[in-house]
Amino acid sequence: MKKIKSLRGRIFVDIMIVAMFPILIFAIISQGSLRVWQKNDLQERMQANLENADRCLDIQLDKYNAILFDLCTDDVVVEAVENINNNNDAMEVNTSKLRHELSHVCNRNQGIEGITIFLANGEVIFYDKQNSSSTSSDWAGKVHCPEVKKEQVYQGQIQPIVVNDKHTYLLQIARNLIDYRDIHEKLGTVVFSIDEQLISDILQVGANANTYLLEGNYVISAPSVAKIGRTLDSVKNTRKNLYISKVNQMSQFTICIERDISTYRKTMNEQVGLLLGVAFIAFLVMIFLSYIFTRPYIHVIQSVGQGFHEVETGNFETRLEFWKRAPEEIKDIEFGFNEMVENLDNLINQVKQALLEQKNAELSALEAQIDPHFLYNTLDSINWKAIENEQYDISSMLVALANILRYTVDNAGGTSTLAQELGWLKQYMLLQGTRLGKIPVIETDIPEELFGFQIHKLLLQPFVENSVKYGFYGKEEECVLKISARKMEHQIHIQIEDNGNGITQGKLDELNDEQRDMTGHLGITNVRKRLKLYYGEEAMVYFESEEHLYTRVHLFIPMADEYQKA
Repeated sequence: MKKIKSLRGRIFVDIMIVAMFPILIFAIISQGSLRVWQKNDLQERMQANLENADRCLDIQLDKYNAILFDLCTDDVVVEAVENINNNNDAMEVNTSKLRHELSHVCNRNQGIEGITIFLANGEVIFYDKQNSSSTSSDWAGKVHCPEVKKEQVYQGQIQPIVVNDKHTYLLQIARNLIDYRDIHEKLGTVVFSIDEQLISDILQVGANANTYLLEGNYVISAPSVAKIGRTLDSVKNTRKNLYISKVNQMSQFTICIERDISTYRKTMNEQVGLLLGVAFIAFLVMIFLSYIFTRPYIHVIQSVGQGFHEVETGNFETRLEFWKRAPEEIKDIEFGFNEMVENLDNLINQVKQALLEQKNAELSALEAQIDPHFLYNTLDSINWKAIENEQYDISSMLVALANILRYTVDNAGGTSTLAQELGWLKQYMLLQGTRLGKIPVIETDIPEELFGFQIHKLLLQPFVENSVKYGFYGKEEECVLKISARKMEHQIHIQIEDNGNGITQGKLDELNDEQRDMTGHLGITNVRKRLKLYYGEEAMVYFESEEHLYTRVHLFIPMADEYQKA
């Protein structure tokens, strides 16, 4: 299976998975509920059909029981039976009466195919409606006489009678014939033979269902006569049908309803098909909606990716711009990307500018490069010449100049300790004193623990030069330069203060504006650039002044590991 790489594809797959879970859960629950409901409904209808079949059977049996009771209590029938049992001389007359009465009952009542009377003396009198005969029958005189202990007994026949190639199955009802003047005297037993087809017809409950009547486990009535005489287990097909049964209290026969569930299964399959169709349509709708709803956000991601590609190729002018009503998170991405590119562009420009300045400085250094040893030796020769001529001030100035030159040239651009920087500043002030006509006083207030603190060379020189050039110029009083340092939490605070002429408020604002181009104060501008290059954004310098009183420079240098005490 090909792995999905695009974000749109992954989002689609994730949305589909998340969306299909509730759909599947709903489908499973609804399908299960539908199955349970339909099954319960089917069972309830089968139970209702079973109760209806039971009532119909009771009604039909009540009808035949009433006919049987009337026959058994008929005075003519009772008298004729008594006469026959007593071997009365009028045997033929009584027998004829009985046969006439039996034929009358059979022909008058539908479903009674024959009546057989078993007399107490062993005689059998019958009437066969199918043969319309009371003297000749292949079956009526051979009917089994059951033992009747209650009012009536019911029994089924699993072998058919055959008359004119017609097979007929029978159900039988038997009742004792009793002289009601002496209820303890049994005169005989009357058996009604009922057509099974009539019983089967009244038991049927409609299409897709069959009703069986069982005696024990054997079928004695069924829609198909081929199943009569078989056991219920051999008739059942539980894969295609559902069965429910009940014992008829009157006959003790078992009524069993067989329901074809193919229609039920067809309905279920239709429901499943409908549900799958709805799920498929929902799936397509989800795909369409997910495409519509995710398209703006995919466009955002694609735009960001395209923007990064443009930045990779060096196009720092690229900017993101999304729709005005975009969510806050999208606006944050837009703002963050644009700000990042702008900062990156500025940083690269700064690096380019720094490299350019470094290159120009290196070229200038190469153009002006003179062998330092030549300069040292020349200054040393001039120094001795000054001593010979007893020009000791000039000698002191030459020594200071040589020391300044060595400090500047040795490890140029490197670092030195704060104590070394102060020593160099004193040499520098010695030379600057010639311009003023007097040497300024340098006062220091620096804890001994900070003497070894590493600082980049000539970092303080531009501020001292400004004090001499602007602060002490034209000042007749004593010129004092105070240099102090204090250790803060993560910084060193260096303060340079002079008691010179001070600075106007307008000029002070210009000096404290880092974005302003200080054309007349190139040294200050260079110090700020060096601070940012050496120490980053944590380094800071700002000025404060009171005109005609003082000027203070505050310099904050971070105490990162590489700037700790040497």
